[in-house]
Amino acid sequence: MTEGEEKKELEQEAQRPSRSKLKWPDFTGDAATYDWKSVHQDLEDGLYSGCYGWDNAAYWGIAEQKAGIDLKEWYKQRTDAEYYLPQFQQLVDDPITQEEWKGIFTFDPMGMYAHPPTIAACKARLDIEELKEKLPRDGVIVSKEDGQIQTQKAAICYAWNLPRLSQRLDLSQDELRQALYKFSGNPQVLDETRQTYLPAVGGCTIYCFGDVRKLRDPKTEVAVRVHDECIGSDVFGSDICTCRPYLVFALEQCIRCAQRGGVGLVIYYRKEGRSLGEVVKFRVYNARENQSGGDTTDQYFHHTESIAGIRDARFQVMMPDALKWLGVKRIDWLCSMSNEKYEAIVGAGIKVMQRVTLPEDYVKENMKVEIGAKIASGYQTTEMDVAALCDVNLSLSQIRKQCRRIYDLGVAGDLEHFDLHLEKLPDVVAFVKQVIGEAYPGGKDTVKPHSRVRHLENIPAYQDFLRGMEDASVDPYEQTRRLLDLVTVSVLVDAGAGQSWKYYHNGQKFTSSEGLAVASLDMFLDGAFSSDQALKHRVNSYELIHNLSRDAFCKGFQCANEKENPLQSVDGRFQLLKRLGSCLEENPQYFGKELQRPGNLLNYVLKHATKVENGYQVSLTDIWDVCARGLKKMWPQHAGSIQSGDIWHYHRLTVPGQPGSDLVPFHKLTQWLIYSLVEVLEMSSIGIKVVGMEHMTALAEYRNGGLLTDLGVLKLKDSSDHLALHPVGSEVIVEWRALTIVLMDQISKDEEFKDFTLAQVLEGGTWRAGRVIARKLRPLSGKPPIQIRSDGTVF
Repeated sequence: MTEGEEKKELEQEAQRPSRSKLKWPDFTGDAATYDWKSVHQDLEDGLYSGCYGWDNAAYWGIAEQKAGIDLKEWYKQRTDAEYYLPQFQQLVDDPITQEEWKGIFTFDPMGMYAHPPTIAACKARLDIEELKEKLPRDGVIVSKEDGQIQTQKAAICYAWNLPRLSQRLDLSQDELRQALYKFSGNPQVLDETRQTYLPAVGGCTIYCFGDVRKLRDPKTEVAVRVHDECIGSDVFGSDICTCRPYLVFALEQCIRCAQRGGVGLVIYYRKEGRSLGEVVKFRVYNARENQSGGDTTDQYFHHTESIAGIRDARFQVMMPDALKWLGVKRIDWLCSMSNEKYEAIVGAGIKVMQRVTLPEDYVKENMKVEIGAKIASGYQTTEMDVAALCDVNLSLSQIRKQCRRIYDLGVAGDLEHFDLHLEKLPDVVAFVKQVIGEAYPGGKDTVKPHSRVRHLENIPAYQDFLRGMEDASVDPYEQTRRLLDLVTVSVLVDAGAGQSWKYYHNGQKFTSSEGLAVASLDMFLDGAFSSDQALKHRVNSYELIHNLSRDAFCKGFQCANEKENPLQSVDGRFQLLKRLGSCLEENPQYFGKELQRPGNLLNYVLKHATKVENGYQVSLTDIWDVCARGLKKMWPQHAGSIQSGDIWHYHRLTVPGQPGSDLVPFHKLTQWLIYSLVEVLEMSSIGIKVVGMEHMTALAEYRNGGLLTDLGVLKLKDSSDHLALHPVGSEVIVEWRALTIVLMDQISKDEEFKDFTLAQVLEGGTWRAGRVIARKLRPLSGKPPIQIRSDGTVF
């Protein structure tokens, strides 16, 4: 990037509004006092304009005349068989939920109890063909027998608060009333004593997956799709737009969220054709098809505006009330590409932690005109040259570049989640120096590098393993391969174990990272990763792919009884090893042609090494290629389809016209693996020296980040974020990790550590200091200050 391009990029970043700037102002005047309670009371008293019946009012009027009954009075009654769905009733009755109703202006949040009611909730079972073979049949959310999906749903009819609606639409009350009168012909809407209006439009339906009452718990994971009706696609499967594909994709994400113990919400709004209706929509379809040159992205909105006079009539500021009614304060996964929806949700005071775009493989050829036009108009997208972007984001330099962009926002005081207090950084340096001195009283030369070997070297079984190879006269190259095998699997299972898990080895209890190291060592020594029991001490692809079972894995980690000894993210770790096996087989250039094993990377790096007097000079670039490219497919696919491992979105970095400009790579587990492999290579008797280690970064993990947070350099703007359990891709976590990368560089370059390598500072060091301060501040748990929902592949 040229200096001019970089300057332009920074200017664009500065112009992008932060969440705090998107937040709506408070209501003023009549709108400040005429709240949801006033709307509810006026509905009870019959003081409103419009007709009870909404988009069905005309039919009800005819039916009432023919039946000879007063339906308006009839609907005020409840039958003996009716009941309130307990989940919604308890949520609505909760005063904490009702605190979030202060800004509601499109319906009566007490509508379930109104006379007549404007809200009703029931339970249902959904039969969605596309999801039958995709979702785990857990017997709770998804039926084991037939794959039907359990849901609770609530229907909402509108009651517009005219003083508040006019302010949100930036209209005077008179302008709003005149507009409604013109298109309804109802003179009552001009009566200023009637401040509630029942519009003749369809309402919305909330589909909830999981227990909706869990929304009261700030730790609950929440996935949301706000979907505007498109009957042609949603019901009949028309392929001219992405509406049904996105709806089905979002349903899957919401249901999976519920299966993880969270809550998924799909809110379906009756806004056919962007609230322009099907007649306008079909006319636009014909114009698009008949135009010179055929259907094109650049003419997509032109035809709508030519025929309808406007592009869109939905007014998304009215949309978030359904979320506020449920008391939603935070959305972990927002399945929406629409900036208008995102800005409306954020404007309503709801935090969006991560947006999930529609994967490209859901987009059929006929849909590309629509999706291309929307992207050009500002929709968020991951549509890009995935191969080229993966290549860019698999470079170490890209980590520092993107993290620095987030850090610069922090220096300017313009981050979404953190305030940066650089004046406290010397306190961190002093504390790290103190911890290094206590752990390594012999000074700098005794500080070992950050590596998985630290968790193994003092275990007698590991020492016996090393001696056994020497006694058996195993040649130095094979000794190194075996250690590379061991370290690889040990690193890949080294995500956070959880607070309750423990591992017993020869009567000694281990926990955390040390316990995972010992467990992986024991499995390795027992031959759990080798298909040849005559050569047990190695790892090969065949065993990982074909023979390693989940039961054997759980037995090896002593977590077969998941209630008594729960290991966090068991399935994530297990599947990572299975995919390791596939990567080994798919990359024989790195891992061997006849027997694929991690240790064969030694052959690759030596083949590309420079021969020197006492051995070999190996470039970090070659080791990086093996781990970052050779193991690329090992990492699970993100919901938005970019299979990128530890690479995440941060919306404030988006530069229009530059796909992928918002991607932030960290490659924490890959770098942890490389730090560990490098030590194994350099401690061998072959005589290997790895050059280029200055390009490695600190590990963006919760001990380093926790140190900075606990000592006040990083401070959350919203203290409730300390209570929440955040997905790894949440933007609060992306900020935290990016700031950690940059600040760890600053700490390692401090005068106090001028003779240390970064690996020594981390080990001696910041990682250790993060543990120490966490145990001091939270002695019962030793948890980091910010909680992460780990899937076993990052933390």
